[in-house]
Amino acid sequence: MSAHWKLSIVYDSEALQGFEKGWGFSALISSDEHCILFDCGWDGHLLRRNLGRIGHTFADLDFVVLSHGHWDHISGLTEILHDAILPETLEVVLPAAFSNRLRKEISKRVKIREITAPEEIVRGIYTVGSLGSDIKEQSLLIRFEDSGVLITGCAHPGVGTIIRAASEIATPKWLVGGFHNSRLEEFPQDLERIIICHCTTQKSELLKAFGERASIGASGSVFALNLQS
Repeated sequence: MSAHWKLSIVYDSEALQGFEKGWGFSALISSDEHCILFDCGWDGHLLRRNLGRIGHTFADLDFVVLSHGHWDHISGLTEILHDAILPETLEVVLPAAFSNRLRKEISKRVKIREITAPEEIVRGIYTVGSLGSDIKEQSLLIRFEDSGVLITGCAHPGVGTIIRAASEIATPKWLVGGFHNSRLEEFPQDLERIIICHCTTQKSELLKAFGERASIGASGSVFALNLQS
């Protein structure tokens, strides 16, 4: 499979010069054909401004994928759903474990897709399915033949659990996102790149363990993806 995707972090607790920071997470996965927003942060106005700084608006979005139901990942959705030029084809992809009331409110404005098992959203982009017990969470995998880029919101189910699920689709070579309290031993040592974001509690330990392969993600960070298997 040949594809050229770009991954842009548009909401994080760190920010590059010219971008704004805030507690929460959001990343834009884009190509010539698709724009997929993964999580929305909590402040939709900040999200809008940071998207604009990388040349996008809410009108560009084909999908909004919500990792889990915490406020710092979904509250920005309100601003998107009230946008005056909201695309008629926009679809919100969320774990089926979201509350009935929340799913009902979102579905008043856009089509929703409820996730339990792994599923291809568009060609080359997969949800690894709804994982975890107390907090149901989905992650996204950008697939390049037999390898891929795995993006997590908070990794509440544990990085090890998420990687095992993703590996049924393709082997994660890049890992991007918030990793919360995941233990160092859960991270495969053969990762080619790890971008550490948002709620990760072991940032310094991961930077030390992975050396030049690790970096801190921030709003405004942009990565061209074209992995070779």
